[in-house]
Amino acid sequence: MIEVFMDQNLAGTAESVTLPTGKRRLIFTYSHQWLADPDSFPISPELPLHSGPQEPFTWRHTPFSFDDAAPDKWGRDLITAERRDAARRHGERLQPLDDLGLLLAVSDETRQGALRFKVNGTFLHTGGETAWVHEVKELREAAARFEASGEIDDSVRHLIGVGSSPGGAAPKAWVRDDDGEMWLAKFPRNSDSGDVSAWELVALRLQAQAGINTMPSHIVRLGPHESVFLTKRFDRVDNRRIPYQSFKTMFMLEEGEREDYATLAQRVASISASPSKDAHELFTRAAFGVMVNNIDDHMRNHGLLWKGNGWRIAPSFDVNPSARGESETPLTPEDDPGDSDLRLLVDHADSFRMTAHQARSELARIASCVEEWAPQARELGIDSDEISSKAKAFAKGNTLT
Repeated sequence: MIEVFMDQNLAGTAESVTLPTGKRRLIFTYSHQWLADPDSFPISPELPLHSGPQEPFTWRHTPFSFDDAAPDKWGRDLITAERRDAARRHGERLQPLDDLGLLLAVSDETRQGALRFKVNGTFLHTGGETAWVHEVKELREAAARFEASGEIDDSVRHLIGVGSSPGGAAPKAWVRDDDGEMWLAKFPRNSDSGDVSAWELVALRLQAQAGINTMPSHIVRLGPHESVFLTKRFDRVDNRRIPYQSFKTMFMLEEGEREDYATLAQRVASISASPSKDAHELFTRAAFGVMVNNIDDHMRNHGLLWKGNGWRIAPSFDVNPSARGESETPLTPEDDPGDSDLRLLVDHADSFRMTAHQARSELARIASCVEEWAPQARELGIDSDEISSKAKAFAKGNTLT
């Protein structure tokens, strides 16, 4: 039996049952205290607040929200490599982990959001050391070695405890500053061309200028063309864990499935504690994404935070300008994702709780902020050749005046 907590509060229990296929499935039951609390909410959108056992959808083994608390590709690779190394040292055969096993293998300290899992009185997974901001150079070197070889050494073992829970496929780790605050350190990939971390900070600064909600962020430069991007966690406040659900979870989408921005704005407004503000925020993000050619705007890269009286859009993250490729997330229901025609947002302004006039004015304002991309890049020390090669990213789409 697994006790499922939302931070320090027992939300319910999950029982693992083995299917005829040999795979395990979780049956969840809310606790009496969670159901009695007037401030409680469904821990996953397909698990309404009522008593008795509830199963995930037939094609799933765990509830949607557990995906957000589980490791993504980078974390799974680290966990699998550590277990393979341990099996080899003990002369044993590696037994692969299923979805539940991977979920419970993530560090409890750094797990995303507020979901926690306790077995036999212990929150899982324990272990793993704390990493610090001043260690990012060593962590980057460990990540590079692991990315190249897939093998475990002492420095990579240190990385596993702090690097298994962040989402995505790129190398990352949670680190703490001198005040104990937790930050996400995003390391360059070995295959990166250019200073990807610096460009992410350029995009974040432009977003902040455009009025998009962002977290404090900076880079630690490792060399002339390489740096580590650091951004403060938005799901921790004074050591409290803030409930978080990605758009993928909240709208019960499968991996790779996408909604258009106009539909997302309507769906977010229907559950938001501040419907108009969050709908406007999505308009700004959609337009900004086109103007910087952010091609990685899938449904795990947007989310919502529980604010006690309802859900609000989480601060923006993982926005990167790209000189190549196209977004696969359409602006409107009838849109071709590669169209990039911002006039579609004006045509669907009502979906964002705006008038067409407001939408045009907002597009012009966002465009004026994005125009500052080159000075921002120079300020961060990106060289002129790299700035020139990135110009195409900021030429996508058409703006309105």
